[in-house]
Parts: sequence; C-alpha cells; structure tokens
Amino acid sequence: MRWGSVLSLGGAALVVLLQGQLVLSDIPIEVTSTDSLKSAGKAIAAPMWTFYEQNQTEGIPGKLTGTWYVAGAMFMTLIQYWQVSGDNQYNSVVSHDLMFQAGRNYDYFDSNYSQWLGNDDQMFWGLAAITASETGFPEVSGKPTWTSLARAVATMQINRWNTEQCDGGITWQIHPWQAGYTLRNSISNGGLFLLSARLGRFTTNQTYFEWAEQIWDWSADTPLIQAEKNWYVADSTSGDNNCIDSGDMQWSYNYGVYLAGSAVMYNATGDQKWLNRTTGLMGRLLQHFFPQEYGGNIFSEVACEKLHTCDRNMLNFKGWTSMWLAMTASMVAETRDAILPKLQGSAVAIGKQCDGETENLCGSRWYQDTWDGIKGLEVQMCALGGITSNLMMLSSTSAKTIRTNPNGREQFLDTYSDDTPDALPAISTGDRVGSWILTILWGAGIVAAAWWLIKQK
Repeated sequence: MRWGSVLSLGGAALVVLLQGQLVLSDIPIEVTSTDSLKSAGKAIAAPMWTFYEQNQTEGIPGKLTGTWYVAGAMFMTLIQYWQVSGDNQYNSVVSHDLMFQAGRNYDYFDSNYSQWLGNDDQMFWGLAAITASETGFPEVSGKPTWTSLARAVATMQINRWNTEQCDGGITWQIHPWQAGYTLRNSISNGGLFLLSARLGRFTTNQTYFEWAEQIWDWSADTPLIQAEKNWYVADSTSGDNNCIDSGDMQWSYNYGVYLAGSAVMYNATGDQKWLNRTTGLMGRLLQHFFPQEYGGNIFSEVACEKLHTCDRNMLNFKGWTSMWLAMTASMVAETRDAILPKLQGSAVAIGKQCDGETENLCGSRWYQDTWDGIKGLEVQMCALGGITSNLMMLSSTSAKTIRTNPNGREQFLDTYSDDTPDALPAISTGDRVGSWILTILWGAGIVAAAWWLIKQK
C-alpha cells in the first residue's frame, strides 16, 4: 500500500458521494462478444478522458493535480486498451504526454518531481513504457524508443538496491529525507520484479532475468511473500527492524505484480518453480479478492470498499490487477480456466455499476447493481481495466497480446547505452550523506535569504 495514501485518507474526500442523481441505464455487456466489450470500453473511457483533461495541473501534459503516477498508470491502461480494442482516438495525446513526462533525461525522474517521488511512482511510468513496447504502440519520431524509457527506469531502480538493511530490496521512498524512506513495500519491489521480467522477455537480455530472480528471492526471504502461509503477500516491511515485521493490509495490486511477473518468467524460462509460484499466488488472489459474499466472481478491493474508505490510489488497484490477471492467463495457459470466469463476472458487474449521472460514470463497488455515487478518473480507469482484461482474454485465444523483440537492444539516445542495468552508478552511503548536507545547506540558504529581505524593509 502507498503509505502516503494512508496519511491522507482525507484523499477519500476526493471521492464525491452523490445522492438522488439521475442515472443512465446499465451498459449491456456480453462477455464473449468482442464488439460488446469494445462498445463498453468506449463508453467508460470517454468520461475518464474528460476527467483527465479537467484535472491536469496548470495544463502540464501528464501531470494530474495532487498526483503524478496516476496519469502514467492511465496511459498504461489506455495503451493496453488500444491494443486489444483498436480504439486509437486517444493515441496521439497519450504518445505526446507519456513522452513529455519522461523528462529531460528520458528516465521518468525529472527534477520537477524527483525530490518527492517514491520508487513505485517512477515504476508505474516504466510499466507504461514497457506496455507500449510489448503492444507495438507507435514510436515517437526523433525520440528514444519506449523500450529505452522502460530500461532507464529499471536501470535507475536496480541501482538503488539497498543492502544497508534487510540484505537488499529497494526502499519505498527514494531519498533519505522522505518520511518512510526505510520502508520496503511490495508494490515497489514487486513492480520492479514485473518490469525486469517483462524487459527480459521482450529483449532476451539475460541480465533482466537475473535481477527478476534476485528480487523474487529477496522478497521471499522477507515477510513480503510468505509461500508457507498460503502465498500471503504482505504490504510492507520495515528496514528499521531489519525486515522482520510486516504491514499486513491486503491489497490486490501487491499480488498482481508478483503474479504477472511470475507468469512472464514461466513463459520465458519454462522453469517449473515459476509455474508453482504463479498458481500459488493466483489461488490466493482469486480466493481473497473475489469473495463468496458477492457470488465469487466479482472483483472487490475488500479492505476498503464496503466502508467507502478507498482513497484515490486504492480505487485503481483492481483495474490494474485485472489486466495482470489477463496477462497471466496469456502467459500461462494452465491458469486460464480459473481466471476467465472471474474476469467475465466482473465485466458484467461493471456494466451494471457504470450507470451514474448522464455520462456512464462508474463507481467502486462492482458488486453493487447500481452506481454507488463515487466518481472520478480513478474509478473510470479501474472499470476500463476490467473491460480491457476481458478483451485481452478474447485476444489471447487467437494471438499473443504481448509480443517480444529480441532486437530490442537499441541504444538510449547517442551516448547512453543501457544494454545492461549497470550503466548507472549505485547510490552509496556517501551519496546519502551528501544529500543530507545539501538539504541542510539549501534550507539554510532559504532562511538567510528571507532574513536579508526582511532587513531591506
């Protein structure tokens, strides 16, 4: 879980509960019909895009008010949706804004945001870039390839591997001065695991597979992945306690990243251990997040939905995880029969929930037959992810939805070769100490400047 979200459960105030509103009829969805699912996708994507246009910070492409990574995750969702639906009406803006936010160094770590980003924030943009590579999303002329951008994110994050505590892992926050810096969470480490596995499969670069193995092994040696406890995935563990404790809130996306990464690793290597890990994680995810209370085939973010305590981050989780479930089914045929009815049941439920106001607004509780009053970009994206996952399932019966590119070892611009994740130097203790000194000096400079200005009055 994103702890910044917990600290701001007031973010739930962004969730607007509306009473007595005029509602539309349901979106009729036939889960075995590609045309029906495409029609539903268009109806759901349209208000999501309106929310995006209305909530860009001062018109900055790809920067939503109050968050940075959510737009990256939205582009990831839209690219996957485009690939399986053929709906290209958003492509030109997605392409421009996704590249714009890569920043001056094309690594999704621009100085405009880098002082307060977490590893999970940057990671989602990396997942958007690798999704563009895998789906064949058009490249931008004169710019680095999508694969190069995904590599740059992986390279930076791999070089943040921190052995000062817990014998490894990447921290949730990037900078030592950020609250929660010593925390190691599943979405940061699992997200890098998924990104590494997909880069390995797409480029056939063995180094990425080796890092995926290392991240998994480290996660399984900590409380983050507890295979002996029915494949329980904890939310986080603390470096302050040498990673012997765990934050036990259950969130679907923590399972989703480790599940999809394991499926990709099995598809790429054929190693039985990855099949065992895939089926183990899948079983836990399908049992916990598709409660029998709602019939057993409707996805629910059970930790927050019933009480309406999901903040803007949590509202997204099951949409992304739905697509990672479909990816798992595409990568590992043995999982398809278990996953298909869950995604289909959720799609039918989405059609009933997305009848809010006059614009097919979707809520958060898919198990509820009428709109639950929650609206915004996040719940629209979540529903679009649920529809997209079903289109992916139909596509995977006749064609691969995730392609490979063994020749994907292109250079990053003209000077930066990222053929291996060793291109950037690791962050050392000296670097961390230096960053603290610079922070102190920077703060002292501001105080001095303020004093000088006062003296001039």
